[in-house]
Amino acid sequence: MTRPLPSARQAPRALTGTTLVEFVRPTAALVTAAAVSFAGRIAACVGGRVVRVAPPAGRDPLRRAGPLLPDGDSALHRFLTAGKEEVAALPAGPADLVTDDPELAAAWTRGTAVLLEAPGPEGAGSELTILAASGLLDVFGEPGRPPLPLPGHQAAYAAGTAAFDAVICGAFQRLAGRGPLHSRVPILEVALWLNWKHYLAAQLGQTAAGVGRAEDWATYRCRDGHVAIVFQDKDLAKLAELTGEAALTEPRFATRDARRGAIADFRALLAGWAAGQGRDEITAAARRLGIPIGPVLSVGELLDDRQMAARAFIELAQGSPAFGVPALPAVVRHAA
Repeated sequence: MTRPLPSARQAPRALTGTTLVEFVRPTAALVTAAAVSFAGRIAACVGGRVVRVAPPAGRDPLRRAGPLLPDGDSALHRFLTAGKEEVAALPAGPADLVTDDPELAAAWTRGTAVLLEAPGPEGAGSELTILAASGLLDVFGEPGRPPLPLPGHQAAYAAGTAAFDAVICGAFQRLAGRGPLHSRVPILEVALWLNWKHYLAAQLGQTAAGVGRAEDWATYRCRDGHVAIVFQDKDLAKLAELTGEAALTEPRFATRDARRGAIADFRALLAGWAAGQGRDEITAAARRLGIPIGPVLSVGELLDDRQMAARAFIELAQGSPAFGVPALPAVVRHAA
């Protein structure tokens, strides 16, 4: 059975004529299964025939993942298996492979083989433990409180994207007339790469780069929600005009390095101003001045957002076989 892809978007068919096999061991951690399947999801979106070897009934990590849709299927499973064939055994014939099974990857001779590796005994590392071990959890949160975990499947999707890159490298290898390419993608190293600047800062002795670091880009509470305030040094005069706070043009705030020495005062000025303003007022006034301030939207608000609706990001037609399946975040327009 092949699950349909959302029909609202058209993607390039760059992998038409190729086959990619997904194989995940029933004992795989969810982060590994999601990473393998995300690589295949991208391949399916760009024309590849993707064959997923489904684990035995009751042992599929994706089917056990929440949240569940009204029909009882896992939303994650439906998203990651869209556009793929599901079979019970490895198919015959030439094909590339993405897997968490090191023995299968090492023995694969029918095309490119990409091995995704999770840390821990038998690759049992979870999304949370990988984020913790990579230092990413040290970036989100407030001083004196436990770190905040990132929502969703950040490490898995990033690792899946890296695995897809390896598949594409294998395709170029074939075009050059060379033999099959074997690659490995350690999920922990992908997570480290996501925030390599944080890692480098520690190497350089900049130990204040974690939670509580002196950042001048931040979110602020306003009268009816929150706004994210982003700006460059050149925008400070406009920011002072927007807020009515002439103090924002003082030399101690003129550059990013200078602001770090007075970050509490800087944030206090913005926080005091924002608290008395409405979210839409702030956003509209900032746009008139060309300052990239944005409202912090709830998930519920996104359902009514005109841009999200126009981009057909997720299939919401109740009768559609692809109901609840989001498209990948790229809109492709072919040349006439």
